[in-house]
Amino acid sequence: MGMTAVPGRPRDDGQFEAAAGPVASLWPANDDFAGRRRYWWGWLMGSIWLVYLAQPTAAIWHGHDLARRYIGLAILLAFGSVFVVTCGVTRRQRQRGGGLPLVTRASLTAGAVALAALALITIGQDASGVLVYLAVMMLFLFTPRAGWTLVAVILVASLALPSLIHGWQANLSFTFGILLAATAAWGVGQLIQRNVQLAAAQEEISRLVRAEERSRFGRDLHDILGHSLTVVAVKAELAGRLARTSPDRAEAEIADVERIAREALADVRAAAAGYREVTLAGELASARTALTAAGIKADLPATLAQIPPGQQEIFGWAIREGVTNVVRHSGATCCSVRIAGPEIEIADDGHGPAGPLGVIPDGSHGLAGLQERAAALRGSVSVGRSAAGGFALRVRVP
Repeated sequence: MGMTAVPGRPRDDGQFEAAAGPVASLWPANDDFAGRRRYWWGWLMGSIWLVYLAQPTAAIWHGHDLARRYIGLAILLAFGSVFVVTCGVTRRQRQRGGGLPLVTRASLTAGAVALAALALITIGQDASGVLVYLAVMMLFLFTPRAGWTLVAVILVASLALPSLIHGWQANLSFTFGILLAATAAWGVGQLIQRNVQLAAAQEEISRLVRAEERSRFGRDLHDILGHSLTVVAVKAELAGRLARTSPDRAEAEIADVERIAREALADVRAAAAGYREVTLAGELASARTALTAAGIKADLPATLAQIPPGQQEIFGWAIREGVTNVVRHSGATCCSVRIAGPEIEIADDGHGPAGPLGVIPDGSHGLAGLQERAAALRGSVSVGRSAAGGFALRVRVP
């Protein structure tokens, strides 16, 4: 309901665990305008129901002596105040996902029952309407099971009192009215609880969306910069070796470094904007450039015509990660990319995997990110030894 959160959460029995803190914490923060507005709205709704005390008020004003008149009015005023306070604080706490301490609930109940009994004694059957308010309060203050048990006691009392007190008349419609009011109060309580649960679910969904977005951006940033910076490092090293023996080739490599750096900057900006797209053809071209610059023979597919569009992006990410690892770590002389139906394999003839076959190495953020991308498509990522004795990365999607 837009109010400041406090300790407390819904319990399995439909009520709320007690929230810690003094009663003064029921008042919204000074800067919580919406909270203060809803706070007063709860008290106003409780006050509106006091209209049903008009009958006993009129009865005591016209049918009793002066002393009993003012005593009865004072009792009704006190009872109405307890009812309004109960409605206001329980509504406030339920909307905040908390609940009143048991001592507070017991005190409000005891006070309301005592005042109701005094009203019935002072005013007579005309004050029977206080039983309706008691039933509503029981369902606001206690769990559904305890609340309905107390409502049942009140219903029995409404049927028994006319037969026990001389001059009172049985009224089944009044008993039905108590049951109807209690049912309405229970429905309001359930609605408030569902709203609290819905708000909590929406907050959790928002948190998960933010976490997923951070994870996505982290994967993109790692994959983009990891690949691009690897190629830049390889080409810069090559340009340094060629600077004296072949200045023209060194100049070309430096130009490539500048181009790749600009492309990486554009990719980072696109990733930050959320619309960066990886294409299989583009990644194959980048892979050829990176492998050639590193002095590694590139054995890449000649055509992409038979690859479904839905597989091309994840295969592009696989090539980017696999080729980056080949250039960085493998010490290979040859790297091949094979695509067969729903599976792609990037293999080399280098050092081979350091850990157990089929296990993603610890600390490999790129492979972990690739595994997350594949899992989103219900696919899988595996690593192992290639046919040439090196490292093989395989990605399979349905």
